[in-house]
Amino acid sequence: MATPILQARAEKTAQLYTDPHNPYLYLDRARLYEQLGFPDLAAADAYRALSLLESVVDPDGCEFHAQKKVDSPENDQATTFKNETEREEEDEDEDEDDEDNAIVPVTQEEYDALIGDVYAILVRNLVLCGCYRDAYEFGVRGIGLLEAGSAATTVLNEQMEQVKKIYRARTKSEAEVELGLIDSALLPAQGYARRVLYPWNEHEPDRCAPEELKFLNERLADVAPKCEVRAVALPALHAGATDEAEVSVQLGLFAKEDIAADEIILRENSLLTATNRLHDDLCDACNAPLPELSAAEPPVGCEGGCADTIFCSQACHDTAQRVYHGAICGLEDGLESIGKDIPDPKDKADYLYLLLLGRALAMSATQDVDALELPEVKYIWGDFHDFDINSTSTAQKNDSATLPFSFQLNILQPMRFLEEMEIDPYVSLSRYDTWVLNTLYAKFRGTASGRLSTWDGGPELCAVHPLWCLANHSCDPNVRWEWGGEITFRARHDEETAVWVRTYPDGKIEAKPPAKGGIAKDQEILNHYCDIGLPVKERREWASGALGGLCRCDRCVWEAFEV
Repeated sequence: MATPILQARAEKTAQLYTDPHNPYLYLDRARLYEQLGFPDLAAADAYRALSLLESVVDPDGCEFHAQKKVDSPENDQATTFKNETEREEEDEDEDEDDEDNAIVPVTQEEYDALIGDVYAILVRNLVLCGCYRDAYEFGVRGIGLLEAGSAATTVLNEQMEQVKKIYRARTKSEAEVELGLIDSALLPAQGYARRVLYPWNEHEPDRCAPEELKFLNERLADVAPKCEVRAVALPALHAGATDEAEVSVQLGLFAKEDIAADEIILRENSLLTATNRLHDDLCDACNAPLPELSAAEPPVGCEGGCADTIFCSQACHDTAQRVYHGAICGLEDGLESIGKDIPDPKDKADYLYLLLLGRALAMSATQDVDALELPEVKYIWGDFHDFDINSTSTAQKNDSATLPFSFQLNILQPMRFLEEMEIDPYVSLSRYDTWVLNTLYAKFRGTASGRLSTWDGGPELCAVHPLWCLANHSCDPNVRWEWGGEITFRARHDEETAVWVRTYPDGKIEAKPPAKGGIAKDQEILNHYCDIGLPVKERREWASGALGGLCRCDRCVWEAFEV
């Protein structure tokens, strides 16, 4: 049963669907998200309100303008509540709404009354997420704009004290620092959000239901005929999960018959791909190397006028038009500048996830389907934590706050993607709300495969293969995977299996011999999403961001002396 806060959030969201450029509604919903303990979602709504309000003082510099629906004297009744899936799609109903309501711009007086609260909520919640760099920049802007001594300025000054503490810790200085002398580049831009199944998410299937397993196994029969999907109990990964009895029932791949070492057991193509390299000789759709122009089947250019969009085959071209390219054809100039050629290798992985998100948005728009209903992502599990509606802990104190979150990658750049695709990010809120993007990120971060650059070691290509993703992670995998346009699983040889090693405090080293290669009938097929040659501490550090908690595979548990 929904709590009053959840019910209020649902009603406010329903109003936003019919009044999408109303900053009052975003500010109200931001307050509700803050009460629910979702500072990331609160910050996103506060920023939407701020962006709309900026049009009041700079109408020519803003594409979207703050306005609101007001009831006409003849129609004084409250807005009817609709569930998120009950959108008004009939033109006749929309025409009646327009007749009953007038749309009026937000005035300068309203701007003056709202802007302080908007800045206060935005900055406070960015601080709660740990996004101190953007919190600082918005805080300084707000303090310079607002009247000294106002309630909002007091809030901003309090938040800036938190930012100063972080800055002093980062610079290893005990001296007081003036706000204007802070180098924002030294503040952390990335924080964390709750990795949860949102209670209003109606898109997540019952993945272990018999009909869903049947559907997945029918798809799997074409790409991995010796495998089948089964439900499996996995160790819970959240921070407090140390009891072996605490499990999460998910899907896994199992061998239907014996599989020999080095045998290919799965081949799968995907168009949910991304590359952060500009003007490379890769297929825009599948990221396979482009054939030579002299080849029997030469590469194929986009027929819609995208000069730099090349496909490895006519089949990839045609599939791309149907799956994702239709929404972005002819718009590549603006989109190409987002997230490409990132200079710092440490940032490349995060921006590849952003580019995967952009491809998913293009798929959604091209196919006219909700992003979470895309078959490429629908059945992927994002290692979500249970949502406790009675908990209002802040992101830093909540065990579920394991999803990397930043203002740039979760709020600003996704809005830019939509705008470049000529989609109004406010009108399209029902499909591309921040919680939807967070859910996609959670799914991508634990399952996307990648390829590293040969010159700087940073990731340069990634893809999500939905059936490949069904194989669970282990730091002692029994398959190796290869990706070059299509992804393949091969059963490992004896010499390819992992060596288990643990070091005692006295320096003594204990090792277990590697397992035999090949996969026996009914054995689970275990993939790996990290470098299994890393020490257990480094593997677990990776897992905490990608899987939402410490890896608890048999090898990690043994090497960490937990058994």
